[in-house]
Amino acid sequence: MHHDTVRKELNFCQKTKVPILGVVENMGQYTTTLSKLKFLSPDGKDDCTSQILEQLKASCPQILDTLVEATIYPPSGGGPKAMAEQYQVPYWGVLPMDPDLMQACEAGKPFVEEFPTTMAAKALQRFCKTITTQLPVEEMG
Repeated sequence: MHHDTVRKELNFCQKTKVPILGVVENMGQYTTTLSKLKFLSPDGKDDCTSQILEQLKASCPQILDTLVEATIYPPSGGGPKAMAEQYQVPYWGVLPMDPDLMQACEAGKPFVEEFPTTMAAKALQRFCKTITTQLPVEEMG
């Protein structure tokens, strides 16, 4: 959601006494492995991904699974974290953009089970733990 929309919702919830569990920064960053990136020539015209990955594989294969991160939308006015502080609600952190998350959702597959080691899966697990801590639920047996 756009920051202005979130502010309106936070205002509405506070005015109507609807409890707010926390704020999650959705898609604030893109996180993936180096091996999943696409590489372009300096002029941006040619795809040189296969050549670069082959060079990396030959000289330092251990870095191909290194996580890389890019900020998609630089925060303005302090971003979601500052907004959470302003409204005195917990800031839960970032749910990184992950193409596998979108594909799992579209396919009806459990993302966290399919990709448990990704940053997005770890963030979702943290959010679930926070929710079940704040709103205890009884497990069905």
